[in-house]
Amino acid sequence: MHVIKLPVASALILGAFALPALAQDNPLQKYLSVPGAMTTLPVEAAKEPWSLQFSRDARAAFENFHYQMGGDHALYYQQNLSEMLPTAYAAPHSDYIPLERAIDDSIGENVRWTTSEGEMPLSEYIVHPNHRVQGMMMIHKGKVVYEQYPGMNQMDRHAWMSPGKATVGLILALLEEEGKLDMSKDVVNYVPQLAGTNWDGISVLDAANMETGLALEETLDAIIDPSSIIVRFFAAEFGSPNPLTGEMENWLDILKTAEKLEGEEPGEVFRYSSAVTQVSVLLAENLDNMTWADLFQERVWGKVGAREDIMFHLMPDGTAVTHGLISTTLEDFGRFGLLFTPSWAATAHEDIVSDAVLERMQTAGNPEAFRRGAKFAGLTDEFGEEPKANSLQWDAVFEDGALYKHGNVGQGLYVDPARDFVGVYFSTNGYIPPYGEDRAQGFLRQAAKYLGGE
Repeated sequence: MHVIKLPVASALILGAFALPALAQDNPLQKYLSVPGAMTTLPVEAAKEPWSLQFSRDARAAFENFHYQMGGDHALYYQQNLSEMLPTAYAAPHSDYIPLERAIDDSIGENVRWTTSEGEMPLSEYIVHPNHRVQGMMMIHKGKVVYEQYPGMNQMDRHAWMSPGKATVGLILALLEEEGKLDMSKDVVNYVPQLAGTNWDGISVLDAANMETGLALEETLDAIIDPSSIIVRFFAAEFGSPNPLTGEMENWLDILKTAEKLEGEEPGEVFRYSSAVTQVSVLLAENLDNMTWADLFQERVWGKVGAREDIMFHLMPDGTAVTHGLISTTLEDFGRFGLLFTPSWAATAHEDIVSDAVLERMQTAGNPEAFRRGAKFAGLTDEFGEEPKANSLQWDAVFEDGALYKHGNVGQGLYVDPARDFVGVYFSTNGYIPPYGEDRAQGFLRQAAKYLGGE
């Protein structure tokens, strides 16, 4: 176990960024000194019941920045978000379809990838204290071939974080296939609440690919600036006040104030933003005239023979925080990925993702805009090869059609339809070194190739 004891002014690692120390007068600084923000517990602590006092302390300290530090309290939040935020549920199909197991013990030793500690087998990586993986599952040709739970129990719920964005991309593609949505039209045609703002002239496709030309990117500067639109947005969706003014704000009102980036038009640069995802959530609700949980049950989860409900955690106004605050078991996370593979019938009663929808998700991105974006270099390093593009909320699409979506503090969804492979993982990987490095995605791509005989 690594116990980190750092002064309040120590440097942070937040997401993919190495951050300088926050200024002492920065309102976000207070979250670093709150007990539970730092990492002192091993992830296996989450396999046992939490003490009553720990649970109370975690609930009392809950706040976006505190949660995303990935420290001890984050272990609790990952499992228990429904205690922190209002939650809506989408029910699965009434007929449960158990996933078959065909565990391949060779995967742990034969699948290798490079980390900051050097090249290592998956069996070493998954229990390494610096990477804090809680669970990992691989599904090949519809059967579970790898399953490990070093930091959670099989039936524990866990937050997906940003892989939840893949649910938004899927719903957009389904709406388009049905003819209810024209992605070439402007966002404001479907979200009139944004009409008359700088969202005018931004197409649905450009928004779905995070190429709005608006100052909404989750950059280093934005994340540590308490006055930034991103910090204000995250605070609002968690029901927390503006960190500078103490005022309670509405997330959509904040996004109405988004400014245009000088010299940049929509569609030119991929700029990652969870806030943009939420606009697509509202778009889908407007089109289907029902809440996100209900429309997702009608279109997706109600056709899946999953074991449990999928949980959507809500903002104060009832909007599902679908860009990241979704909770399921690890297996049900994997079931979502299975929908994109030839083995969809191993989990679903209907073919939800048609060949046309899958192709749309693999090809809707703009390779030039992707390469201009900040994520391109990081993804290339993580996989050891260049992805082709981002597309419809997926971080990366490869030439062979594989798709990947990463999540904060170490979550991941990797889908490889051509190899009929799905890999998912959950982690709580804190932001203070030696933590913060997520290399699981590389192992999953290597595993898909290994199982494919390559």
